[in-house]
Amino acid sequence: MKGSTLALFVMTFAHRLGTLIIVILFLTYPTNAQNESNNSWSEKGGYSVIMEQYTATWCDICESVDSWMPEYTEANGNRVIRIALHDSIDDPLGSPITDYRLEKYSDSLVAPSFWFDGSITSGGTPDTTTLHRSLLSAENERRGDTEINLSVVLDSNELIITPQLSNWDQYKDSKVIFLILEDNVVIPKNTNSNGVKVHHDVLFAYNEIHINNSYQWAHPNGSWSELSSQESNLTSKFTLPEDKLLQNIEIVVIHESIATNNSDSKILGALAIHLGEENANSKINIFVPFVVIICISVLPILIQSRQ
Repeated sequence: MKGSTLALFVMTFAHRLGTLIIVILFLTYPTNAQNESNNSWSEKGGYSVIMEQYTATWCDICESVDSWMPEYTEANGNRVIRIALHDSIDDPLGSPITDYRLEKYSDSLVAPSFWFDGSITSGGTPDTTTLHRSLLSAENERRGDTEINLSVVLDSNELIITPQLSNWDQYKDSKVIFLILEDNVVIPKNTNSNGVKVHHDVLFAYNEIHINNSYQWAHPNGSWSELSSQESNLTSKFTLPEDKLLQNIEIVVIHESIATNNSDSKILGALAIHLGEENANSKINIFVPFVVIICISVLPILIQSRQ
């Protein structure tokens, strides 16, 4: 008799708990769907290492490296952000950004070359072991990473990018860099001289703003505008070209110190959001609640079978 009473109690409890979980799922679903319809993304981090790669479509050696770059970055997840800096001469994917960004690293560039948080790894053909060691070294060199809360909103064809920095007050002499990357870039056959047809992580827009408002450099200059600069956050707006697909766009924000006579500039924090991925804040893992429901539902059956 006691066993039957216990089984009845468990069954009633399981039914009520399952109903409660389903109600919670229905209550939360519309809110998350609304986030997606508003074209907004948000992410929290700042601990990623920036891997800048100088490459070129005319570089035959680059073909053997670029082909496995997507697998390398995917395997390392949020640990690393790859930025492909294409040569500004005779490369359809190149721009003045490459010259501006790399002039502080070297006067004579060899393609391909890699920098992890500004420290050069090698010129020529590296292997995954070399890159992995450089990544570990860059991670070990980080001291007190800047925590970044990044939000991106798409309004018509304009991307409104707002990073909030955790240690704004500690680095008055620093800068925030906004970068726009494009994935799955296909170039005409007559220009892919090294045989690579699809290119990834191609940097095509750049906006550097010093926190003390003493300097700003942007490309394309007419596509960027600063909306606000308030204490711990800085908002910048970028007009997305009509030929760019939203699902191929990645937003990167870097917090970097300013070079002085006594020290080089250092990356203090970095974070990326890929607009082609579902907003991490809008994802609901409904698998877990349903597993709980199934387990609770099976429990009375197990109790009855033991009687």
